[in-house]
Amino acid sequence: MTDKNECNISGKVEGFQIIATKTGTSMIKFRVLCNKEKISIVAFRELADATRLNDGEEVFITGAIQTTSWQDKNGVQRYGFQIIANKINDNGEETFTPAADKATPAPKRAPVQPYAGGPF
Repeated sequence: MTDKNECNISGKVEGFQIIATKTGTSMIKFRVLCNKEKISIVAFRELADATRLNDGEEVFITGAIQTTSWQDKNGVQRYGFQIIANKINDNGEETFTPAADKATPAPKRAPVQPYAGGPF
């Protein structure tokens, strides 16, 4: 059996943001309210460029779970998780996915801490 890190989640969008990273990599982040839990979602590169969502919008995400760690403002080490999206579908109508160009190599996975300040 092969290990596979893939998950699907659906719910309502909350706090959609376009992020300016230090390296210039396109990035978006938002939360999905699912069964009263707020799940942090991030997407990079072409998927981030193609995706625009509004708060309250229904969304379906496919991606990989990634653990994160950071220090809070009191210097305490904190841990959490987020989903690195590889497919985003809003309202079941439009699917945002990176262009499937075989000449372009697959994007590298995001670093463990893609941004400072915790998951949100």
